[in-house]
Amino acid sequence: MKKKEEMPEKEMQKKRRDIDFFIPERCCPERFPSPQFPSPENCLPPDRIAKVDEKIIDANELLLDLALDDDRSIQETYQKAFDGLIGLQVEVTNQLGELIEGEVTVPGFDFVVLRDEKNIFAVPYGQIELIKPSGRFAEPFPDAELLDINPCFRRNLTFHFGEVVSSSPELIQLFFRIPLSIYLLIFEGKQIRVKIEDTMIEGLLTDVNKESIVLKVDGERNIIPIERILLITIKA
Repeated sequence: MKKKEEMPEKEMQKKRRDIDFFIPERCCPERFPSPQFPSPENCLPPDRIAKVDEKIIDANELLLDLALDDDRSIQETYQKAFDGLIGLQVEVTNQLGELIEGEVTVPGFDFVVLRDEKNIFAVPYGQIELIKPSGRFAEPFPDAELLDINPCFRRNLTFHFGEVVSSSPELIQLFFRIPLSIYLLIFEGKQIRVKIEDTMIEGLLTDVNKESIVLKVDGERNIIPIERILLITIKA
């Protein structure tokens, strides 16, 4: 008789292990799917959300580019940083602690061009100590496009690419990145101001090469090594 009483108990324990919460399946009602309604992630319309998402991605990439990287040169770091700041008013502090403010227009190979209503500023990357976006967006200059160019120019560009591009600073910047020495060729024959350490030199730009520029001041030629230049200012 005792064995007959123990058997049902063992079977019951086994059932308890097999059935969650010891609830017989026949007692559970059939589960009906609950209605699910998508909730909006943002109160903005979809097209605005897409633009905001793009700006967030660009901002994250900018922060990543601004981070220190032992494998990245100073030129590449500032190139990527200023690429994300085109059209934005920024404040740049040089190694003397001086502040240059303007709209980012040309992130070149080894320098950046800032512009305000009166002046064009060319700042070498090696002289930059700090970059601070001022938070004021400006209307960006139209991007250079080659979709509607003259058919003859398109043919020359296709079959004589090196010759055509090398003769135009704008095309060099478009296809590659223009170095400061090439950019200054645009202003050859014009009055410019060059900051060297704590000295400002103003004169006529008469010659530009890879390593130096020549300013004519009061009839005298002044040869200025490009590596010593802190800032170049040109009237817009």
